[in-house]
Amino acid sequence: MPDIAVEDASLPDSPTIQEEDLTHAFLGGPTDPSMLQSFNSHVAVAIWHGEEQGPLKCHNHSSKILAWPWWSVDNNTRFKAIIEQSGLSQLARCTYRFVNKLLISSFVKRWQPKTNTFHMTVGEMTLTLDDVGTILSLPIVGRSISVPNVRDHHGVTLLVSGLGITKRVAHNEVSTAGGNLVRLEWLRSHFASVTDSDLEEAIQCTARAYLLFLLGCILFNDKSGGRVPVVYLGLLMDLGSIHTYAWGAAALAFLYRQLGYASRFGVK
Repeated sequence: MPDIAVEDASLPDSPTIQEEDLTHAFLGGPTDPSMLQSFNSHVAVAIWHGEEQGPLKCHNHSSKILAWPWWSVDNNTRFKAIIEQSGLSQLARCTYRFVNKLLISSFVKRWQPKTNTFHMTVGEMTLTLDDVGTILSLPIVGRSISVPNVRDHHGVTLLVSGLGITKRVAHNEVSTAGGNLVRLEWLRSHFASVTDSDLEEAIQCTARAYLLFLLGCILFNDKSGGRVPVVYLGLLMDLGSIHTYAWGAAALAFLYRQLGYASRFGVK
């Protein structure tokens, strides 16, 4: 029996793909504007129209971390024990002395906040919880980290109760830093000289100050460049439960948000 070719009239003819369809420049932006409504403010749109911006300014706090070398100081074993038990001590050893701002800027320009993915020429890629757990050795499961918005007087109260300073000192620092923030350098200069001969309460307050400093330098660093919100101190009040929080999940969520901010045109 001869071969018989049967044509299915119900199927439309497949379009012919031309070479130029695979090699020509991608027209700027999505074809359906309703899918990515914030795309017009994305840096990719400006680049498409010839408004290329330079590399982003990248803050690197490794020098601040190394300026508070608690791990190499003698006669502070009680302080070291608290920091190690918090589950955050390894962050002090995860810093980079040099940061390639050109490489970081290139990735940021390819970040899409709606999908939390990098749009690469080979497809989409993203950062996962497994990446955070592997690189930073932080727990990705545990108690949820949620911090409320606080008023100025609440921030002062947190500083007084958590760091053992006077209300006047706390108010002056919040006023100097602006808003409910404290300066990273202020934390280091006021609390870096703890020893085993100090009272237990003083050692615990210093431990909270250092952990707040560490969060501001590594996990929750933002474009302020040298300040950290006081509200995170509320998570450090109970030193025995710090390790029970899902710090890795919070770090990833924070990173997603900050990448979204950085991908907007005009951000420096």
